[in-house]
Amino acid sequence: MKASGSGPWVAVATVIYVATAWFLISQSAAADGPLQASLDYAILAQPYENSVHLNLTGADIRTAVDRDPSSPYRRTIYAVAGDEFTFSLQRSLDGGRTFDRRIVFDQLCRGHNLSCRLGRPDIAVGTFGALYIVDTIISTSEAKILRSMDQGLSWQSAASFDNFGVFVSIATDNQTGAVYVAGVDPSGTVLVTRSLDQGQTWNPPVNVSNGLTPAIPQVAALRSDVVAAFLSGNDSAAEVSVAVSHDGGLTWPTMNTVSPKTLCSAATPSVTVSHDGIFAVSWVTSLTGTGCLWQGQRPTLATFVSVSRDHGNTFPAPIEVSRYPGAANIAFADALVFDNRTRLHATWHSGECCPNGTFATSVYVGRSDNLGQTFDNASFRVTFQGGAGGNATSFEHLVAGLDDNIYLTWYDSRKPPAQFRSVSGEASGEVVSATPSRPGVEVDVELVDLGAATVRAQAVWRGTRLVFAELPSNVYTVWIRVGNESARAGAMPVRTWSSTAFTIRLGGGTGPPTSPWPIAAAAGGLVAVAAAALLTLQHTRLVREEILQRKVRRLIHDYVQENPGASFTDIKHAVGLQNGVAAYHLRVLEKQGLIHTKKGRHYRWYYPNGDVSLWRDLPLSPLQKSLVEQVRQAPGIGVRELARNLNHHHASVAYNVKGLAREGLLRTERTGRKVRCYPMDGAT
Repeated sequence: MKASGSGPWVAVATVIYVATAWFLISQSAAADGPLQASLDYAILAQPYENSVHLNLTGADIRTAVDRDPSSPYRRTIYAVAGDEFTFSLQRSLDGGRTFDRRIVFDQLCRGHNLSCRLGRPDIAVGTFGALYIVDTIISTSEAKILRSMDQGLSWQSAASFDNFGVFVSIATDNQTGAVYVAGVDPSGTVLVTRSLDQGQTWNPPVNVSNGLTPAIPQVAALRSDVVAAFLSGNDSAAEVSVAVSHDGGLTWPTMNTVSPKTLCSAATPSVTVSHDGIFAVSWVTSLTGTGCLWQGQRPTLATFVSVSRDHGNTFPAPIEVSRYPGAANIAFADALVFDNRTRLHATWHSGECCPNGTFATSVYVGRSDNLGQTFDNASFRVTFQGGAGGNATSFEHLVAGLDDNIYLTWYDSRKPPAQFRSVSGEASGEVVSATPSRPGVEVDVELVDLGAATVRAQAVWRGTRLVFAELPSNVYTVWIRVGNESARAGAMPVRTWSSTAFTIRLGGGTGPPTSPWPIAAAAGGLVAVAAAALLTLQHTRLVREEILQRKVRRLIHDYVQENPGASFTDIKHAVGLQNGVAAYHLRVLEKQGLIHTKKGRHYRWYYPNGDVSLWRDLPLSPLQKSLVEQVRQAPGIGVRELARNLNHHHASVAYNVKGLAREGLLRTERTGRKVRCYPMDGAT
């Protein structure tokens, strides 16, 4: 009886000892204070070198990135170049850090017959991973279009057009799946053809306007809007013209001149379009000297940009991006791109003849955050032996990747091979703590891009130097997370072609907890040991819980970023949380500055920081407004078609369609496995 009655007392004693031990440990930890972090940084003088050599024949390298969410090869980067009889392809499957072996194709000019010589290949990626290459047979001006559906391993003939010019270009619109090919026939007429079924059938070439050979017309398209940029006039008085189509390239009723007649007649203009329908054109102009090439004197050149915000109908007065000495880039096309946030990037080069037979070239990339009004420029320098060859480095090209990444290729004719690099910088540094780290607790370092409301880079400090490579130029907020605590260390700039060295200093809550074993020994006996064991389990549980909580918050943040304007109900159902848990994590994210809310009459709407919502009477996100507009234009459209047209993930579109239908802004009907969307009367 006595033995059995001791059980409750042991339990009570255990609780007392556990509470005492936990109190002492908590007091010790509290004495350290909350986690504190500070940040020191310096931008180093040495350049950030992340170039990759390309093993391609030919100087004029063209690149393309698979950005289609529906593609099995999404994120693949392709580079192509050609010689007289073949074209060769290289692929990168790791974001441009490495390229695989060169694949050579000679089916266009088999046998290396001198009567069959090739021009310059161009490349583009369409929907569902379809890859296209276009090239011409010089002797016949015949354009050949090839298509690959297996990541460039094999190619099939897609189309052939006679009298299409010596040089042609190709572009795709992943909103509609359309593919466009442009060229100039021997008479100087600009021609454009289009395919809507992945290159299986093509419209007859359309006469856009009279152009100026040998410049290559360039095309950019978004949905029904298509803009073709080309040189018109003659060799002594060339100007950049743009033709505009609003029916997918079938008719071209509008043509505008966007430059004065002081151009480099050998330099092809560039044209690009943002994901939200803003078109931009750039070109090179000779300001002094006898021309754009090096002809006994050094001309002064300038790069200009004009941006259209009305679907290409009008292009305002051009803005000078930069003025520089040297010779023109005769292959100027693809020198202008938008990233995912409608920031405009342009590239050019300057050249100077230096003593001792050297020639120095600086390659520039400028970025504009205000649609071309101003540019932030960064450069790296290339120096090599040789004369003042005017076109020593005249083949810079840009291509937009995913996650705001921009990639540059360039070629020095005196210093092959061609090279590839991301337009980025790096940050590297270490974490210094005033007290030892807690056993088993990791120190996480995160670089947060507040403009995009995303964690751009993340690493765990393990005592060795942290390196964050391939960072787009930006100011990043640095966060530290230790166990279940977090702190903002500060803001740190990263610049293009530069390295930022940083040191994060920790204090406060980073100290180790007081060990429970001396407390157990002082109390004596099995009860104290049990208390210590329980405390250890409790600490482990708390650490695991915090890790899980961070993962849940990451899921919530990713969902809000994919679905700006999502309601509380949308978020909790998407992540699978109870009301209280979802509310708690949303408050944490809002307190950390990663999301913000707007309150309506009945609902609260969540947005990622940096999102510019275009509210009117109803709190609709840009994606939701686009969905309503698309459904109005095509009643009965399916959810998957909506996702393809808007270049959004299917799940993201499905969530938003459900929300719009619940609010009475859309009506949905299920036909078999397909959900069709219809507009509702009075939807605005």
